[in-house]
Amino acid sequence: MIIEWMAASVLTLQSDPARDWDDVLGTEITEEWQSPVHRQYDFWLGEWDANWRGREEDGLDHVEDGSHTHQFVIPVLDGKAVMELMVPSELTSGVAQWRGFSLRYYDEENDRWIMAQHWPGPQNDGVAFLDQLTGNERFGRIAVYSPDLRRTTPDGEPQIRRYTFSDIREDAFRWDGANTADRGTSWFTWMAVDFRRLDAEVDMPPASEPLPGYNEGLLCSDEPHGALDGVIGAWSGTATSPDGTVEASRITAGQMLDGCGVMVAFERPESGYRSLTFWSWSPQLERWFALYLNNQSGQGHRYYSAATASEGASFNLNPGVAIVDAETPYINHAQDDLTDSLQRIGWLEISETELVFRVDWRSSANTEWQMSREYRVERD
Repeated sequence: MIIEWMAASVLTLQSDPARDWDDVLGTEITEEWQSPVHRQYDFWLGEWDANWRGREEDGLDHVEDGSHTHQFVIPVLDGKAVMELMVPSELTSGVAQWRGFSLRYYDEENDRWIMAQHWPGPQNDGVAFLDQLTGNERFGRIAVYSPDLRRTTPDGEPQIRRYTFSDIREDAFRWDGANTADRGTSWFTWMAVDFRRLDAEVDMPPASEPLPGYNEGLLCSDEPHGALDGVIGAWSGTATSPDGTVEASRITAGQMLDGCGVMVAFERPESGYRSLTFWSWSPQLERWFALYLNNQSGQGHRYYSAATASEGASFNLNPGVAIVDAETPYINHAQDDLTDSLQRIGWLEISETELVFRVDWRSSANTEWQMSREYRVERD
C-alpha cells in the first residue's frame, strides 16, 4: 500500500502544470503568518526603483541623484519571510555588474527581526549569505543593527552598522545606511536610498527560468562557483523519514545573483513543509556556505559550511555564525573547525536524471550519524 500511495503521489506531482516561482517559493501568505508583527515589512512588497544617494563631496547632505537599481520584493515561505532581489536598472551586455539579495523574518523567540544578505560585485564576492542584521520596528521606523564585517575601532571594539527604514508611504520610503565607531555617540550616514514603487506585485517567471536578476551569469563565473549547477531544475520524488515513512517531495533549484548563488526549495506537500536553502562560495573565507530557513513556526535560520560543494559533499552545521545580537562579531566563527558538528546536510548524488539529498544528525561528536530525512528525486 505504501508503495502504491508513493507512486500515485509522485505521478500527481509530475503531472502538475508548469509552475512559476510564486508556487515554489510560497508567496501566498497563509493564516499562520498574518499577525501584525509578521507583516511589518509588507510596505516593501512589490517592484521598486531605488535611488542610491552617496555623500556630497563638499556638502552636508547626499547627492540628489545617484545610481539606480530595480528591486523585486516578495513574501516567501508562506509569508514567514520577505525576500529581496536587486538588479541594476541599466544592464550592459557582456559586463559583470553587482547584484543584491536579502532575506528577513521575524524571530518570535527573541522578539526581533533578522535580516541576512549577499551583495556581490565585480571586485567583491563578499562573504556569501553570512552578512546579518537584527532589530525592531518602533513608531513606524524599522532599525536593524550588526557589527560591521571585520571592522573594529583602534581599541578593538566592533564598529556597528545600522540600516533604517523610515518615511514609509504607500508608494515610497527611505533607507539609510550608517556606522558608529563610538557605540552610538555619533553616526556617519554613508548612504541614503529613496525607494519609489513601480508595481504593487512582482510577476515572477516560470520556475524553469532563473530568479530575477540572473541575466548572463557573468558576476561569479570562475571556479569553484558553479559547482552546484547540476542541481538546477525541477525534480519530483520522495522524502523518507527514519521510521520508514515516505512522503511525496519536490526539489526546485534556480540560479540567482548572476552566477553567485543557487537557491534550492524543498517541498513536502502532504505535510505542508517548505524550506529555502541558498548556497554560495566565499573567496574571502574560502568556504561554501548555505543559508537555510523553513516555514515552520518557532524555527530560525541556520548556516552550514564546507570546503567543497559537489556530489558526495557534506555541509556541517555552523551555529556560531548565526547572529546573536547587534554587537557580537559572528563573522569570527566563519572558519571554525566543524568536525564536531551535530548536524550535516549533503548531496549524495547529482546526475542528469537523479538527485539524492540527505539530512543527518548525531547526539555527540563521538556517536554515529543518524539519518533525519533523505530526498530521492528525478528530473521532471
